[in-house]
Amino acid sequence: MSGNQSKLNVERLYECLTDGRYEEARSLLHPEYRSNTQPYETNADALIEEVEAIKQAMRSLKRETILTMADNDIEVILQRVEGIDPSSGEPLAYRSADFFRKAADGRFVEHWDAVTFDGGDLFDSIDIANQAK
Repeated sequence: MSGNQSKLNVERLYECLTDGRYEEARSLLHPEYRSNTQPYETNADALIEEVEAIKQAMRSLKRETILTMADNDIEVILQRVEGIDPSSGEPLAYRSADFFRKAADGRFVEHWDAVTFDGGDLFDSIDIANQAK
């Protein structure tokens, strides 16, 4: 399989958002998309606004996929995001586990996430890379 064929749509979604390919990202979201953990992320526009705010808060943004998985209508991505605080020059980083439920048409309709900052979380205690083999 080529790189794009082996990627789950959840990874493609975050690549599009990170790269600013917002129309492509929108094509992966159902018109009734909403987040269940971010009260302000009520639709695709709000998600894109959130991504833009993160890009403003973190210069030199880098995103790394740790793991993706799918089970029936759920896709999950574990990822790290890091950058530089433009006001202080200090490094910033967070890790997230994002869960998406797909509608019957295959587009994402619901989202849940868990975000941690500064280490000391699940990703530090589990060697995911070795368990995925």
